[in-house]
Amino acid sequence: MRLALQIHFDHEWHQAATLEIKDNDAGYQGASIVDYDLDYFIAEASQEFASGEKVCDLRALSVRYPVDLENRYDPHWPPFLLDLMPQGHARRRLAEHLGLVEAARASDLPLLLRSATGGIGNIRIRQAADSEAERLHGVQRQGVTEAQILERSDRFMEVADRFGVLASGSSGLQGEWPKVSMTQATDGLYYPDSFVSDDEAIRHVIVKLVRSTEPTDRLILEGEGLYSRIAAEIGLNVSEVSTYAEGVLIIPRFDRQMGRGGQVLRLGQESLVSAIGVADFGFIGAHEAYIEVLRRFSSDPFADVVEYLKRDIANLALGNPDNHGRNSALSKHPDGTIRLSPLFDFAPMRLAKEGIIRSTRWASMRDAGLDHLPDWKLVCSELMLGADEQGRLMDTLSQFADRLRQAPQIAEDYGAAREIIDRAMSRCVEIADSLSVACT
Repeated sequence: MRLALQIHFDHEWHQAATLEIKDNDAGYQGASIVDYDLDYFIAEASQEFASGEKVCDLRALSVRYPVDLENRYDPHWPPFLLDLMPQGHARRRLAEHLGLVEAARASDLPLLLRSATGGIGNIRIRQAADSEAERLHGVQRQGVTEAQILERSDRFMEVADRFGVLASGSSGLQGEWPKVSMTQATDGLYYPDSFVSDDEAIRHVIVKLVRSTEPTDRLILEGEGLYSRIAAEIGLNVSEVSTYAEGVLIIPRFDRQMGRGGQVLRLGQESLVSAIGVADFGFIGAHEAYIEVLRRFSSDPFADVVEYLKRDIANLALGNPDNHGRNSALSKHPDGTIRLSPLFDFAPMRLAKEGIIRSTRWASMRDAGLDHLPDWKLVCSELMLGADEQGRLMDTLSQFADRLRQAPQIAEDYGAAREIIDRAMSRCVEIADSLSVACT
């Protein structure tokens, strides 16, 4: 099967490349070929190519797939394509709706074609977008207020249930918690994203729902909203804090921005798993590999490496072991810069009954079995920074340790449940102290 890949920038979709899938039934484990269209290469990258520069920004499908004339064969699907696939709750729900076997690799392609319509990021499959336009033609959209979302009103739940499957804007979302992508239109109401054109969109959010009736899950979701506020106060890069009420979390999207003239800007977004070239789910990764991606592709590698380090320190201190490589991403901006994306999926997952373990670990700590309490001095020394940068890094981390110690008090000031403070944050002082020792 041959599919057309389109990329959005300069306020329109561009025909960019062709994807050939060699075995439809093999799913993402089957061979593929990707090549950019000649006209696209000439228009977008020929000048940079002639001067020896690579175009890896939001005009490219991936930082690993610069815009050029290379014919790229892989024994699997291109890694960036997996960022567009539904996983977790969205995959189960959509597979059931389409009558597919959820776990079968033969279900991957039809699920991809249902979800890759331009949801997260700035890439879509033209055939998927065309099919969605036909599916939604003549369907009367229904909107809800923010208050109806936060109170989980019957109207909102009906809209989320029915249109979340009918429209593909939410089916590409990944994770075990039910989510629906909603966009506020100029009439003030929120609709499933696919029902709102860019011309009338004014705000984009993801609405995350509690995944079960377990009190612990409700506490985790409430904690995610709280953690966005704590993260902002201790100096992590949070695009905008989330809002929680009644088992519902409204998360502002950072891959959509409003331009000066009111136009919607779609940022490129690529998971760090894709950026290191891994086409698989459930990948057990190493922080060092992801940091190398930041060093290689970030427009401000020092700042992004520092931010990445601070996030892992915060994950350990505040009890978020769910640190897989799809919970971190590169953001590709309209000005051509590439940066570590703002923080997302930061929650007190230590409380989860399934006992989540860290899937991304420090390779330098593996032999000593110290990923749970890393030697931060050793970690930092292996980042191969210059003497000046090394000094700046240690100064920054020392200041972060001081802020981190304040996190339990910040949580208490916000009225956090004792279980979050006593269990999820139980190692906060220990981790902050270990960081201070390393910085002396």
